[in-house]
Amino acid sequence: MRATLLGVALAVSGMVVAVGPASAAGPCSVDSTRTTPGGYVAKVSCSSPTAFIDGYGSTTGDANREALLLRQFQSNGGPLCSGDLSRTAVGGFEVKMSCAKPTSFVDAFGTTLTDAAREARLLKEIAPGRFCTHDTVRAISGGYEVKGGCTKPTVWFSGVGSTVTQAAENARLSSGVG
Repeated sequence: MRATLLGVALAVSGMVVAVGPASAAGPCSVDSTRTTPGGYVAKVSCSSPTAFIDGYGSTTGDANREALLLRQFQSNGGPLCSGDLSRTAVGGFEVKMSCAKPTSFVDAFGTTLTDAAREARLLKEIAPGRFCTHDTVRAISGGYEVKGGCTKPTVWFSGVGSTVTQAAENARLSSGVG
């Protein structure tokens, strides 16, 4: 019943979560926080299995939540992923994330740092065994365009929107992956 209610709540909130049997994971603790372009990084350490995850967000709470959502993704059978860095980009921010087993790197854009971190995580969640990333963001008439691609098989995708976040979401949704 509890899992069903959680699934309904996540569906209503618009979050995409990998469906599968959840495995027990040990607790996590925030080791430190620091500033980064656009917000904060929360460094989280977890046990059983041991994992060190950097979450990025516009606030410390958002950064902590993104780290814990990456841990949840790992616990549900995805690879261990962690944020690497953030920087300013056209119309917002970019987050770079790396994942292990299989090794891959994800770049994603968003109007806010939280949006960029969420897009990086969601790009990995749509295809855990593939390498999917945003490549470019640019200003266009009326907003922004985000382009990206995936490997194995290779697909290219793009999306437009009045904000970078909207363009990034539309690009991810147009990928046909997942």
